[in-house]
Amino acid sequence: MPALKAKPVATTFAPRSARQQIRRQLRAQRQALAADTRHAAELRIANNLRRLSSYRRAARIAVYFGIDGEVDLTALITDARSRGKATFAPILAGERLEFVELRYDNPMTRNRYGIVEPVDGRRIDPRDLDIVLTPLVGFDRTGTRLGMGKGYYDRTFQFLRLRRHWIRPKLIGIAFALQEIEHIEPRPWDVPLWDAVTDTAIHHF
Repeated sequence: MPALKAKPVATTFAPRSARQQIRRQLRAQRQALAADTRHAAELRIANNLRRLSSYRRAARIAVYFGIDGEVDLTALITDARSRGKATFAPILAGERLEFVELRYDNPMTRNRYGIVEPVDGRRIDPRDLDIVLTPLVGFDRTGTRLGMGKGYYDRTFQFLRLRRHWIRPKLIGIAFALQEIEHIEPRPWDVPLWDAVTDTAIHHF
């Protein structure tokens, strides 16, 4: 099956209204993927992620439960567990995220955005995670990430901006190839990605 290609969109943007327009376009393209095309792309994403040495070495991985056409991580969660890795899912905690270990008996609920999250469980300090599989709407060639606009990941991992040597966690963007654009004007609070994994490539920043 051919790799996914984005429809033409503006590649550079800074004003808030322009960011919202690009966000709408990319979300619409992502949501419009046919089920078979999406599934094939997700399998390629999982295969590419497994090639990363940072994934193979990681013992503590943050995952997410997708909405709005985001890449489904079900296969990756299963793979991580089969390798003995501990997986953690984000839950809303005020203006930031906390990460709760996923167990087979976790009761689950939906938060105010409709995102599935564990009700309770063992929590981990974000600084102790090895990698964070990070949802996104778009990303560029420098690792700048465009999210849904709520800022949870940027606030939670703001401590990474203060480090002279970034050890962990590594934020790895997970996306379809059509979500890559040429340039996103970074905001002062943006936390850049370490890598981005799509169905066609692994991007190192």
